[in-house]
Formats: sequence, C-alpha cells, structure tokens
Amino acid sequence: MAEMERRMAGTGGAERKLPFGQPPASAAPTAIKLEEIKPLTQLETAGGSTIALIKADITRLAVDAIVNPASRTLEGGGGLEGRILSAGGKELIEECHGLGGLERGEAKITPGYKLPSRFVVHTAGPVWKGGDAGEPQMLSSCYQNSLRLAKGYGLKTVAFPAISTGNFGYPLDLATQVAVQEIAKFLSENKGIETVYLVGYDDDAVAAFTKSLREITA
Repeated sequence: MAEMERRMAGTGGAERKLPFGQPPASAAPTAIKLEEIKPLTQLETAGGSTIALIKADITRLAVDAIVNPASRTLEGGGGLEGRILSAGGKELIEECHGLGGLERGEAKITPGYKLPSRFVVHTAGPVWKGGDAGEPQMLSSCYQNSLRLAKGYGLKTVAFPAISTGNFGYPLDLATQVAVQEIAKFLSENKGIETVYLVGYDDDAVAAFTKSLREITA
C-alpha cells in the first residue's frame, strides 16, 4: 500500500516516451454510476457476493476497479488495452511504463487517474494456441490474481471484460466459461468483494457470458 500511495502522490524522474503519443486533451469519460447500471442477469454466490452481467463501455464505469486485458509489455496500442490507457491519460500510461511488464496470468494494480474507476487491475492473458499450451490455466490465473489484488486493496466492485478474446484469439465461449467459473469460485471462498461485473462489449460477448452463467447454475 505504501508503494501505491507513493505512486498516487506522484514522483519525479526522466520523461518516458508514450507508446501512442500524448492522449487527447479531452475530459475524462462520462461516468456510468453504479445506480445507473442495470444488470442483464446476475448470480448470487455462496459467499454472499453478486456476479452481474452488463453491456457497457468498461472505460466509463464508476466502479472501484476495472480490469485491463493487457499485453505483457503494457504498451497499449490497439484494442481495449489501448482504449483504457488512453482514457486514463498520460499519468496512467506513465505508471504502466514503470510496472516492468507482466507475465501471463500475473496481475498488477494502478490508480485509474482520468478514468471513472478508482483503480485499474492490469492482467496479461494467454494467446490462444489451440488449448493445449496451458491457456486455460493462465486465464484462470488472470481472474484469481486480479480478484486477489482487489480483495487485498479492500475494493468492493470490480469489472471484467472477457480477457484474451480480442487480439489474443481465445474462443469466446471457452473464455467466458473460465471467467464465470473462476470468479464464482473466488467469491464463494473469499469475502469482501461485493459485486463483480462481467462487461460484454457486444451482443456476442453478452450471449457468451449469459450462456456461461446459465451453465454454472444448471
């Protein structure tokens, strides 16, 4: 916590090159407040927490933390990672440069800066290679380690996209199964986090999350 507080207070040092230039000098994303979020479906876990499915722009959610499906280098670029870092502004980009990258399945946390969320949990998911190269285990670690960090920081609300389903090519139906299973398992075994939001970026993601939620309650 002391290191996080030091980072949030700001530090000096040499200027670093930003991976895609200066972020636009615009206002922070318009926040979607918790009371405005209408879950499409939700699941109450044995531990008393809730898993709620929503369709939304994750960069606009005013939750305690959103999860960034990051590259190992945390360089941003295209896809959701790039949009999250750009929306968070120069401070978030600079912070990510100082994290030293990520191993697949690992998670690290930063302040949200210009994002409506207080924090961003960055986790590097696996690249899909057919399923026999440890992809399910690495993806499981992404969810477990992200939630462990959130719990350690006393966070109550966390929002996940479908990790590794974009440029990393993980099949959506298989990825959402892992997501729902690992989140439900963690929340059943650990108290503290109140709500985990599964954020569908389009109708296909929402349908896959919906199917996985139904399967786990069948």
